[in-house]
Formats: sequence, C-alpha cells, structure tokens
Amino acid sequence: MDSKTAHMKQWMHNREFLRTIHAGYPDWAVTAIFYTGLHAVDTLFAHLKIHGITSHRERNDVLLRTNRFSRIWSAYHPLYNLSRTIRYMARPQDWVPWQSLEREVIGRYLTPIETSVQNLTGEPLELPRIKLATITAESK
Repeated sequence: MDSKTAHMKQWMHNREFLRTIHAGYPDWAVTAIFYTGLHAVDTLFAHLKIHGITSHRERNDVLLRTNRFSRIWSAYHPLYNLSRTIRYMARPQDWVPWQSLEREVIGRYLTPIETSVQNLTGEPLELPRIKLATITAESK
C-alpha cells in the first residue's frame, strides 16, 4: 500500500473513532481530532511527493513555510497547540467543554484542514459530518 493510501485510510479510521469517544474524555477527543487532521495533511504530502517528514516539527515547518498551505497552517497550528495543551492539563473537561467540540474544534480547525487537503489534491471525498458520541460518563 502506498503512503498516500495508508495515510488516507488512517485519516478515515480516526474520523470513525471520533464517533466512539464519550463525553468524559474531551482530552482524547481533541487528541483524536488532531491526529485526524495530521493524517489528512500527511495524505496531502504523500500526494505531492513531499517525503521524509518524520516529526511534528518538520511537518509544522513545511506547513508554515509553504504559501499554498497557509489555510491549512492557520487551522492546523492552533489545533496542534490545543492537542498538546489539553493532554497535560488537569480536568480538561473544564477547559474544553464537550458540547463545544463539534463547533469550536472540529468546525474551526479540522473541517478547514480537510477541505483544503481535498482542494489541493483535487480529490473531493464524501466526508460525512462528524457527530461526536452523546454517551456521557454517567450513563455508562
């Protein structure tokens, strides 16, 4: 399997996983949203034959320094920062409320990344709207 196909499969796999995370784990939801975006970006890089990206720093550098990736960078960079911050915070549910994840994190960051990747690859995908699980920690 080529790199582009592998990253696209992981991108779709992560999107599906988002629907299974329940409200008690907003930190893991943000982390999964970030890695969904990361694999969308890596799909684009593989499509454009940009190889040798082995770290977040290298990926960030390519996105920052390439003008045609500016729309991706403007959504990816804050999502990257949010995912790093929320993983190490105590009580992440107080900082990123579950009910705002779809609008504030998926809508503001992931959707523009995915849309830009599709535009730059010329391969529109039918990406269904991501609906996060409504299961709460209390109902389990």
